[in-house]
Parts: sequence; structure tokens; C-alpha cells
Amino acid sequence: MTRAALLFSLLFLIALPVRAANSCRDCHENRAKMETLGYGHFSVTQQEVTTQSRMPATCSECHLGNPSENGKQAAHKGMVRLLVVAKKGLAARTSARAYPLEYGTNEISRIHTVTDNTGKKVRDTSVAALSWHDKNTVTLTQDFNVMKKTCGACHEKEFDEFSRSTMATNGKQSQYAGWIDEKQGPHTCGPWFEGTFASMQHNTTLAMSPEVNRINQKACNICHVGCLDCHFNPQKPNPADPSQGAHTFVKTPPSESCYGNGRGSICHAGPEDRRRGAGYFGGPFSFPKGNEPDVHLKAGVGCLDCHESSKNNPAIGHAMVKRQAQDSCRRCHREAAESHATSRHRNLSCEACHIQNVAGYQGTYWGPGKIAGAATPYFKYKAYYGYLPEPILIRDQKGRWIPVKPLPMAVMNQKESPFAPGLHWRFPTSLPDLQRTDDAWAYVGLFGGLPENNKALLWIQLDKMSHKLGKSRTCESCHASPDGAQQQTVTWRYNDPGALPFRGGHEVLANRSGLFIRNMHSEKIALEPGFDLSALAPWAYLRDRWQVRGDYSLPPLEDRKSLESARTDPAFAQRSGIVHR
Repeated sequence: MTRAALLFSLLFLIALPVRAANSCRDCHENRAKMETLGYGHFSVTQQEVTTQSRMPATCSECHLGNPSENGKQAAHKGMVRLLVVAKKGLAARTSARAYPLEYGTNEISRIHTVTDNTGKKVRDTSVAALSWHDKNTVTLTQDFNVMKKTCGACHEKEFDEFSRSTMATNGKQSQYAGWIDEKQGPHTCGPWFEGTFASMQHNTTLAMSPEVNRINQKACNICHVGCLDCHFNPQKPNPADPSQGAHTFVKTPPSESCYGNGRGSICHAGPEDRRRGAGYFGGPFSFPKGNEPDVHLKAGVGCLDCHESSKNNPAIGHAMVKRQAQDSCRRCHREAAESHATSRHRNLSCEACHIQNVAGYQGTYWGPGKIAGAATPYFKYKAYYGYLPEPILIRDQKGRWIPVKPLPMAVMNQKESPFAPGLHWRFPTSLPDLQRTDDAWAYVGLFGGLPENNKALLWIQLDKMSHKLGKSRTCESCHASPDGAQQQTVTWRYNDPGALPFRGGHEVLANRSGLFIRNMHSEKIALEPGFDLSALAPWAYLRDRWQVRGDYSLPPLEDRKSLESARTDPAFAQRSGIVHR
């Protein structure tokens, strides 16, 4: 080779791009090497990750760690991993797993971990939940330090906006500072345990350790989101579609992500289908299972099509989602919305007529029990699952009629209460939509009369129903009673710890005198050892105590002949302006 040719060759080699040493790729892109280490199924190439995530990020840019080190321990130091949350103590396991995630067909828990059982891979039943690696391993809530180093390093603006959003700050639930917080009152989901231990213990007659308080808070934190909860969408690998796999991401969160995206009944699946009982998805997510979903699900209308977000309004800020979505009805149902605005029922919200058969909690009681294996004075006995055939209608703070589900609630072992009996709203109507809800609650009182776990603070939860929109309820369902009284018969089945499953029910009556939950009954209750009836079923002693005074009746009809005409001729109701076109 001539001297000139040698010089050219050297210059050419110098000009070639040189890949920096990267132990992540050196190991994980080498399947044979991974096989020898016993983790062949964790082999993945940078190209596969880029195709699935649609981002050029490297392993360490998402998972941290130390790619300049070759040894396994040194290379993995500081790396963030999937959090496998154990049922015992809600402790997060972050050590290497023997198997990758498995993908099934169950909509609620399609993503799950597996373990080895005599040579067979089986679902790991010791797992309570899965959390992605942008969560804190101790508290299970968002880890902003990790998010800033990973997602936030490339998506700085989005991370900054997310950090200030209601979702990131837990802006709603964290305001429930205890059972006797005068500003917000007690809540179905319970208090925000973090930072409230001293004040709650002061008003609780039973001992509660700081550790149990932390476990109670962990149960809350599992539902609260990081970046990955919305944008990470792992799938079973599909040879026909290289974009599907363990590293699949989406720009616009799918509706499924709002319901936990296959990691259990978490995120909005809990508040909507489990608690309120009028959820968007229904079906397997509803309690009892099989309740009809929202009609918009069948029509392919997703959560962010109705709820304003940065998808359709960048000024709202990343991860901010407008809770009130009533204005969105007009976009698709303009004629109905405009004719409704001039109809006789113009003071009713759309959902007041279009929601029926409300499932979910029909009673919730907080008493002594165990959470994640630890004794706590505040276990949530919530599995009184059943149906309220029609919601009860009440006037909201602006005088508009909205549908609610009244259910009896109690928390035991309270010393005092500052509340006045009657209706209370969670948030004042003066707050902007992004900062309030239309939920209410009615304080009943503080009662003794229990053989243990005295005293019980009683209230009626009045969550507003917003989903499960469908065919309109009948005229008679509201106007059968000449004096405007509303009455519903509720049936439920209890299936929580403390007792063998049992069935029962009660009646909800809303009339000119007040709101009443009465005739509470069940078949014989067989307690499990170590449980008190007063903890899980205080209604067995307090019976018809759940009542508040006030006018909860509907306006009586002045012309009942029009009711009959509308019943027999729906077109007449539209022509005469009784209902919308």
C-alpha cells in the first residue's frame, strides 16, 4: 500500500462514527450472552426499542443506570425498574425478575407478572399491583426526581406543566385532610393520610401506628399517575407489527390508560365504575360485573374527545383534563342541546335523564381491620356492591338538576365532629372547572349505640353521576309521585373481609321532608373470626339513622295530563317543548 493510500485509509477510519461503550447494549442486544446469564427473554435491541417507543432514547436515558460500567452490579447501579407491589405491606419489589411481563386477554389485568411453580409459569398471586419505574419505591407515589432525569430530560416543557397539574399534585384527594376537616368533610375514598397522622390520631379512640398510617397512604398512592401511566402502552409482541411490544409508547393516551391499562381496577376505574358505579367502560370493570357501558364507548368516542385537555387546547397545560364536560355534548348533539336549552326541562343536566342502573358502592364503612397484613383502625369495608335503578336528582349550587347516588357511610371510633347536619358541597361553584367537582355530601351526625367502635360519624355520600350515558329514563321514573317524591329500592351483595358473603338492601327516599336511607336489611351475617359486626355493618345497630332534613323533592307537575300525552306519544313531548328534539 502506498503512503498516500495508507494516509487516506487512516483518515477514513477516523471519520467513521464510533459508538461509545454501552454495557446495556453489549449485554441486552446479545441474546446468546443473555442466555448464559439466565435472562435470554430480556434480550432487546436498540432498533426494537426505537421502533416501539417512536423515540431515539437510549436505555440509560429512560432507565438510568451506568452504561459505562461492564459489571452487572455496577452497570445496574441507580437503575430504575418496574415496581412489583406485594400484597403484604404494599412493599415494592425492585430486584431483577426471572420472567418478563405476561399479556393476557382480561381487560382489567391483562398485564401481570408470573412466577415458577414446579417448572410451570403461573400468575404471581402475591402481587397487589404493578407500578412503572417513575414511581417512588417507598411511597409508591410519583417520583419527580426520576421523571425529571428521564422523561423530563427530553420533554422539559411537558414535564414542567405536568408537575403543576392536578393529576401530579394529587390536587383533589389530598385536600381531604381527615375525617373532620371542616373545609372538605369526610370522603368515600378516605382521608389523605400523609401529613394528617397527628390530627387524625387525636380524634381516633383506637391506637394507630405511623407505619399503618403509611400503608394506608400507599394504598392511595397506587392510583396516582406519573408520565408512564398515560403514555406507556406495553403490548404483547406482534411479528406482523414491529411497533407492538414491551416498549410501546403513545402520544395521546388511550381511554384504557385512564382505567389502569390492564394493571388492575386502578386510576379512574376505581372512582368511576367501582365507587360511583356509573363508569365509562362498565362491563368487566363494573361492580357487580356486566353493567352496561357508556353509549359513547360503543361509538368509539374516547375520554379526551369529551374532556378538554392539551390534545384540543394546548393552553390548558400538559396533563390537565377538564373534569366538567357538559359543553362537549353540543359538539355532536347540537340540535338536541339547542332545543334542550329552550325546553321545559332546560334546568336539567343531560346526564340527569340519560343515566340509569347505577352500580358500585351502595354503602361504605370505615372500621378496624387489616390492610396489607397490618392492623388498622381504618379499613374500608366497601364491597356492598349492587344497583340503584335510577339516580336521585338534586339541585346543584347553580340550581341545575343533577343525578347523584346517595349511599350511607360511616367512620367508627371518632371523638367529636364539627359539622352541621344537612347538605354540603365539596367545592364552591366559584372555583373554575379545573379546580372543583359537583359532588356533595350530607352530614347526619355522631352516634353511639354500638357495642364497640363508638362513636360513628355518619354521612350520606352524594357523588354526581356523569358517565354510563344511554337511553333516557322514563317520564314516570321522575313524575310518578304527585308530590315530587323520589323513591328507589337498592339491592346489594357484600363480599369483603370480615364476614361470609351476604345479600341485603335498603330504600332511598327523597321528599319534601328530607333525604332518607331506610329499611336497611340483610340475610343472616356470619362473621369471620376476629371481626366485629359494628366495624363492617354498623347499620345493623344504627338502622334508619341515615337521614337529613330539607326539601329533596322534584317540582310537582301542574298539568299531569301532559305526562300521559308524553308517555303515549314521545313525538308530542318533542313538538310541545317538553323534551329536546
